[in-house]
Amino acid sequence: DIRKNLIKFDNVLNDQRHVIFSQRKLAMNSEKIFDYSDDFLNEIIDDLVRLKIKKLSNPKSNELENRLKSILGKNSEISELKEFLSSSDKDFKTKIIDKFISTRNERTNILGINQSKEIEKRIFLQSIDLNWRSHIQYLEQLRQVIGLRSYGQRDPLIEYKKEAFNLFENLLDKLKLDFITILMNLKVVETSSKE
Repeated sequence: DIRKNLIKFDNVLNDQRHVIFSQRKLAMNSEKIFDYSDDFLNEIIDDLVRLKIKKLSNPKSNELENRLKSILGKNSEISELKEFLSSSDKDFKTKIIDKFISTRNERTNILGINQSKEIEKRIFLQSIDLNWRSHIQYLEQLRQVIGLRSYGQRDPLIEYKKEAFNLFENLLDKLKLDFITILMNLKVVETSSKE
């Protein structure tokens, strides 16, 4: 019975592992890595627009500003942030996309298209690996304490599946956010070699 129960818990992790590793394999073999970052950027912008709309009902909330600062990085000026926040939703989207594309174009001009794609691919794979390791640790910690839910007349397996699903959703969101944040703030610097 204990083994059967452990297998049920392991199946949750295996399902998530399958999703992550198939995504990783697709990214490794993809020649269109820019499509990944473009799609992720659009999803993140949609979330930012939702936060922008939410801020209208709660002007004291700093969630939008904090999220925007983390994505744009420490290099962004306060005036630039204010400009982003005061623009219409359509302009807001356009400005973020333009900033992302200009950063990518700078990188591509210095490194070339193939190197630029390779860098994006490596950053994406590292982001997957790093976040996946953390996720496994969270699930292990969850598994250790989930048995206590049975005292509250709840099935630990069902509770584990629910919480593991929420953690997995957070993992996917964090993956996208980390990837885009790194790309948005990545600066390639040319150095001239002195002879």
